[in-house]
Amino acid sequence: MSRFDYLAITGGGVRLSGAVRSSDRASALRMLIGRGYHPLTIAPAKEKSWSLVRLWRRLRERVTTTELAVFTRQLASLLKAGLSMVAALSTLKRQSRKPALVAVIDEITETLSREGSSLAEAMEDHPRIFGGVYRSLVRAGEEGGNLPDVLADMAAYLGQSARLRGQVIGAFIYPLFLLLLGSAAVFILMTFVIPRFQELFRSFGQALPTPTRMLISLSGFLSVWWPAVGAVAAGAVAVAFLALRRGGVRKRLDGVLLSLPVLGGMFLKLEMARIARTLGALLRGGVGILAALRITEATVRNRAVGGTFASILERVAGGTTMGAAMEESRLYPPLMVNLVRTGEETGQLPEMLEELSGIYEDEAQRAVSGAVKLLEPMLIVSMGIVIASIIAAVMLPIFQANAMVE
Repeated sequence: MSRFDYLAITGGGVRLSGAVRSSDRASALRMLIGRGYHPLTIAPAKEKSWSLVRLWRRLRERVTTTELAVFTRQLASLLKAGLSMVAALSTLKRQSRKPALVAVIDEITETLSREGSSLAEAMEDHPRIFGGVYRSLVRAGEEGGNLPDVLADMAAYLGQSARLRGQVIGAFIYPLFLLLLGSAAVFILMTFVIPRFQELFRSFGQALPTPTRMLISLSGFLSVWWPAVGAVAAGAVAVAFLALRRGGVRKRLDGVLLSLPVLGGMFLKLEMARIARTLGALLRGGVGILAALRITEATVRNRAVGGTFASILERVAGGTTMGAAMEESRLYPPLMVNLVRTGEETGQLPEMLEELSGIYEDEAQRAVSGAVKLLEPMLIVSMGIVIASIIAAVMLPIFQANAMVE
């Protein structure tokens, strides 16, 4: 079975893109038409393709973690009520208001009805929405005959992930707003306001103080070359973005982030919470330890932390306990290592990991609050010093001229 990317229009006139698995292009085309779509383009899937148009399309069709959590919780409830999978999906499709989610439900229902696939197999065509953790838990639930319970646990997992992410983003919105506003104020002052004082300074007929001359020189440069400065800044951002896509550069940067005085502890606690929550959910759902570690590795965002999983996997596969393997990496906190060891010794590793996720989520929230409380006054003071320095450099010639008059 090959994978084909498509762009199509639904019966309601909504443009959607996605992928289908089929033996050839003609079969994929018939499959899309059978779903009621009007295909515009269909071609074999290309790996690692990227473009602004594709990125914009993905953003428009993205299903958020919160939306996925609601969908999962509702699906679990309908299945527990005794509805079949196809009937439950059809119900969710009728009540959904998100076109992208409606299209995904439609494709999953079609796959289940026509191909006789399992739900996990049908979700493999939509990896951007149903990640590795989700599909693995669904597969384990189908094999174990407890899919509704697994989906209910998955909904709780997604809900907690969305809440923690929202709290972190919400906490840093105000400092980011301060930084952007302060930077814009300084740029406007230097580019458009300070140059208007040059004629006034020339009328004094005296040598200007060194800070004022430096300010006028920098202001004059920015007033003329600000488009070039903006282009260079945008280019630097683009180069940095491309560099971060390289695994080695990203891993070194993530290692530096973990060593920062205040933010390093926050980043580490966030990763520990994510690892404990994901690994615990997978083990509780019936996924084997090695498979759970591989899936969890893909969810880790800090590459320095993710780099420890190769050695942990190798050691666990060789018979070493996970707690001992974590301790050997010298990155995981003693609390996590000790509780993992306790869970392995007592046969309650999923429960210990769930306890760890709660502990580190609380600590991460406190660390985020502490970092924000420290960052806000630092930004305010820094911006105040910069603006005060500009004002002082402007006022120095005026004070000097008044002293000479007196």
